[in-house]
Amino acid sequence: MEMINQIFGFIGKLFEWWFIVMPWEQALHIRKGKNVRLLGAGIYLRVPFIDTVYTQTTRMRVVDLPMQTISTKDGNTLSLKSVIGYTIADIQVLYNTLYHPEMTLSSMAMGYIGEFTREREIREITPPEIEKFVNSKIIASDYGLKDLHIRITTFAIVRTYRLIQDGSYLGEGLNMAPIK
Repeated sequence: MEMINQIFGFIGKLFEWWFIVMPWEQALHIRKGKNVRLLGAGIYLRVPFIDTVYTQTTRMRVVDLPMQTISTKDGNTLSLKSVIGYTIADIQVLYNTLYHPEMTLSSMAMGYIGEFTREREIREITPPEIEKFVNSKIIASDYGLKDLHIRITTFAIVRTYRLIQDGSYLGEGLNMAPIK
């Protein structure tokens, strides 16, 4: 029964002649794959099968980046975790520049964090300096974004034991079994 409801819901959507853009959204209205209009809040008409509409919220988004472990110029190891936040200013510019904004921005930010860390000694590295560097490298307006910022949430100078992490001890004949 649920499947039949979904089918009728899908068919009903195909023949809708109107759509609503909420106050916290922007939409792209595309007619016949060519004419593109940027729309703000309101009620609009669409012609089924001729018009396509893409709607996005413009509210603040925050992406939690995975933990990074990076070696510094002087051979120390730094582990850090960060978040990146942004809002959409112009959905048309965003759609024309980035495919997966969250994944792309995450990769860019992590790359710049790595670049900053690898080029400096541990005594020169602080969370505010990393944030300042990354924020200066990613120009939000180039991607139709605003209020883009990165924040370091966890920052630790650590010792790593890569021998155990990568499993290389298995090929070297080391016995890592627990002592009884």
